Amino acid sequence: MRSALHRHLARRSLSSSVVATATTPTSNTTCAGSTGRNIRAFQTTAIVPLPTSGGGKSSDPLSNEYKYWNREESKKDEYKYLLEISPWSVKREARILSLSDPNDDANAALHDGKLPYSSRLVGVGTTVAELETYKDENPNVLFVSPSCPRACTVLPEILDEFPTIEWIHVRSAGIDFLTSDELSHVSTKVPPVTNAKGQFSSSLAEYTLMACSYFAKDLPRLMKQKRGKEWEKYDVEELRGKTMGVVGY
Repeated sequence: MRSALHRHLARRSLSSSVVATATTPTSNTTCAGSTGRNIRAFQTTAIVPLPTSGGGKSSDPLSNEYKYWNREESKKDEYKYLLEISPWSVKREARILSLSDPNDDANAALHDGKLPYSSRLVGVGTTVAELETYKDENPNVLFVSPSCPRACTVLPEILDEFPTIEWIHVRSAGIDFLTSDELSHVSTKVPPVTNAKGQFSSSLAEYTLMACSYFAKDLPRLMKQKRGKEWEKYDVEELRGKTMGVVGY
């Protein structure tokens, strides 16, 4: 079952609020939003070259360079202007359902922060009973947080209850907590799943170096000598030239 879910893990970012073309409103097409406000439908008319970021990288969300967020290379607010751009840039409205604990501070940016233009939070909850009141909002994006208890059993129920869901995004890098046998029996096709790839890359790299040094320098012995105020010399290994083996995934 786990492998089946991983096959749905999309290796690309889905943008619901930015397009790389100039658009003009069509004369007679509007769609009524559930909040009572009309959202215009737009028709592509011309290609407009988008500006580049500081390093010359294209800011076109459709380009390969824009597909992945890289913690080491990204700069704060680098693409802020794309998120706050005028209405003509809207491709689709993102109606987000959050499957998470409402009191989870890690989700404050989504639950209480400013979202990109044409994106809105529909509701927050940890069970179908708490979220079913938002069914008429036709949510098309499901945000899943590890703070949701029994998320693996709730997710299939959510997909059955909300067939309008087209994209599932998991806040964590790992998605193991979502795997279940029930997921293969949902009445609708499981939508693409994305994760927070790379958010722990720096932390894991630093931990790996620490663990290597822990054994190479015999850190337990060093700490023991420190506690006993004994400063006996001992030989340590060098990491330089060593071959590292990675076991696991």
